[in-house]
Amino acid sequence: MIIKKINNSFSKSEFTNKLITIKKLNYKEIIEKIKNVLFNFPIFSIFSIYLAQCFYEYSLEGRKDLQFMHNHLKLFGIYILLSTILFVLGFISLGKLIINLTKIINQGNDYKKYDLYNIKNKINKFTKLILKKFNISLVLYRNLLIILFVKLLIISFFKITKDKGATLINHGQYNLIAFTTIMLIYLIGFLSWFLIFKNWTIKTTIIRIFIFIILILILFSIKNVYVSKDWPIGIDGKQLMFKDDSNSKVCQIESDFIAWPSFIPKGSTRIITGSSECPKESEQFSRLINGVLTMDNCKEENKEYTLSPVFWEEQKKYDTFTNDFKYYEKLFQGKTITHKYIGPVEIKHETVMAICGNLTEIHYQNVRDQQFYQRTINNFNSPKIKEHADKVKLPNHSNQEYNKKPIDILFLMIDALSRAQFKSAMPSTFETLQSIQSEGHSKVFQFFRYHSLKPFSDPNTMAMYNGYNRIEYDDLDYENNINDGGGIGGIVGGGGGGGGGGNNDNGEIISNEDINENKFNWENNPMFYQSFRNDSYVTTWVTGLCQDWFQHYLKMDKEEGSVDHEIALPFCSPQLHPPEKPFGIFEGPYSIRRRCLGDKHVHETIFQYINQFWENYKDVGKILHTTFMDGHEGTNEVIQIADKGFSKFLDKDIRPKLNDTFLILASDHGQHMSGYYMWSKGGKIEVAMPMLYLVLPTWFLEKYPNVEKQLLENENKLSTPFQLYDTIRTLSTFPEFGGIDMKDPNGIRNENQKGFLGKIPDTITCSQLGIPHNFCVCK
Repeated sequence: MIIKKINNSFSKSEFTNKLITIKKLNYKEIIEKIKNVLFNFPIFSIFSIYLAQCFYEYSLEGRKDLQFMHNHLKLFGIYILLSTILFVLGFISLGKLIINLTKIINQGNDYKKYDLYNIKNKINKFTKLILKKFNISLVLYRNLLIILFVKLLIISFFKITKDKGATLINHGQYNLIAFTTIMLIYLIGFLSWFLIFKNWTIKTTIIRIFIFIILILILFSIKNVYVSKDWPIGIDGKQLMFKDDSNSKVCQIESDFIAWPSFIPKGSTRIITGSSECPKESEQFSRLINGVLTMDNCKEENKEYTLSPVFWEEQKKYDTFTNDFKYYEKLFQGKTITHKYIGPVEIKHETVMAICGNLTEIHYQNVRDQQFYQRTINNFNSPKIKEHADKVKLPNHSNQEYNKKPIDILFLMIDALSRAQFKSAMPSTFETLQSIQSEGHSKVFQFFRYHSLKPFSDPNTMAMYNGYNRIEYDDLDYENNINDGGGIGGIVGGGGGGGGGGNNDNGEIISNEDINENKFNWENNPMFYQSFRNDSYVTTWVTGLCQDWFQHYLKMDKEEGSVDHEIALPFCSPQLHPPEKPFGIFEGPYSIRRRCLGDKHVHETIFQYINQFWENYKDVGKILHTTFMDGHEGTNEVIQIADKGFSKFLDKDIRPKLNDTFLILASDHGQHMSGYYMWSKGGKIEVAMPMLYLVLPTWFLEKYPNVEKQLLENENKLSTPFQLYDTIRTLSTFPEFGGIDMKDPNGIRNENQKGFLGKIPDTITCSQLGIPHNFCVCK
């Protein structure tokens, strides 16, 4: 009965006519109808622009939570991409409507031609009805749309630019650069499309584009073969082991990915960032050479210099002064003094600011402190430590030169640099390491499977500096029996031993609950340098940026007297830490531009300080740690600029000293500020695999062949910053490094706390090393 009714109401002939009508309606007519709907009334445009503003607003969400920000980087990127698409659709559709109305108006010679209801097939019916009802002419309608266009453009501009901050909470500057980059890509694409179709036919265009794409794919494939083959290779042609075919239980790392940064031409951002060179020396008005300050190029009457200059008031003015700086504010209180400059003057402070009228220049140097020098001279074989002197193992080398002072320790930490990125972005430095290895006086050890704990500095630097674990694990991690104490296999202890539960130096039990509650104390987790005898070593900490690492991450001051020299003030100067926007894209420690202090790159000034420190304390043991921020930006360009300086420093300055120096060249994690990290498989792998190279004198390894044996065996073992921390502390027990771990004098630390100098199981897992399941790159 129902079928019969349907047949009566919709005959066969009518159905056939409908099909014929649909067939006649070709794709051009369909597109034209869609265009009429989209481009003949501004509701679509207004709605698109409104949504675009909303999505951009969503991308500005910020919290003082680094984990949250990293987890949402991809989502923020999607929001920005959607906002650009909707902005383009909204403004193009509105602009197209205005252009079409202008053409209609220009075709008429009298008022009726302008009249909306005399125009056919140009304006949709809904628009005609509304405008006819309110008696609005076509000219007025067009003018109203122009006003609307301009108003929406101004509102959108202010919405996009209202947040130009560069902090976790207000990060609009980074969003704006991403937004602008995408819009520039659209613009280049539109212009290219327009020019192509203006000069070529559609057929010719399609053929030529097809040929061009084929050629690009061929060149890309050739390059990718080379990059993929070179990506895992290290010093002496050794390679990262992606998997062990003989043992399926060994952590397997994916090899099917594209290392996109290798395809970006060097210097591709220079059009935005400018020259990679610092201002010429002749442009500087002051010099600090051999401790003497001169201001020969200052032509102003007002010439002054400030000893130990501080910049806290400017930071407070812009509300960028944080708890990080309270320690330094207290440390330098009363030490800042300004003098009139009359002529060349000897400077005995480590930091000085030259003032020429309204211009300032910062200089810093290492000044030998006789108190530190006398504390450490001639004590290596006659320990002057207050306790446990009887437990010190003294050196007994046939070459008396090796018995006069301990082996020096130079710890260079480059923030945000993967092993693969180090090799591709710093080829000269990589070749210098290869040359050092080939020369034979020292040996270079590389750790291919060195795995970070998170994609940001906090947990990685805490693990490598004091073996402390502050990672917040989820339920799945605990279901997988995560070792929340770090170390190896959950067996940890003495003196922090990899960061967690076990025994402290007094044999007392430390529970993982204490660790989870973040009950940090120096007894259980001393800094790596505190394991070494302070009667033989002078210790220096170079911050590399305006940050007190101890307050920033541990929320407490370093132990009093644990560091002899500390350099922070130069990095807090307005040149390197602009008080208004300290972490901007074009200024500050995260800048995509060159980082200069006067006529030198920041890394060059640090190298200069290291050389002075080595010379001033050449007769005693030295420990120096410094952080470099050259890798901490999204373009991969700044670290390439640093390659020349690093290569020269290692080759000319450090190579002659390596017979008496333990060199650590490390990073905390890989690149985490680029689209490569956010969007690609390779980026996710590289951010978890930072670089780590250890360089030791050959004579030391010949004396202790098991040290070399273990280091070589562990080069392709899965490891973390906890193992680096344990390695450094273990070396303190060797006579050539002082012969005692001052924070574990009774030798409570066990076999699993020797780091790379002990056994690391082939089948060790991320869970056993404390690496969260959602960051582990093992399949």
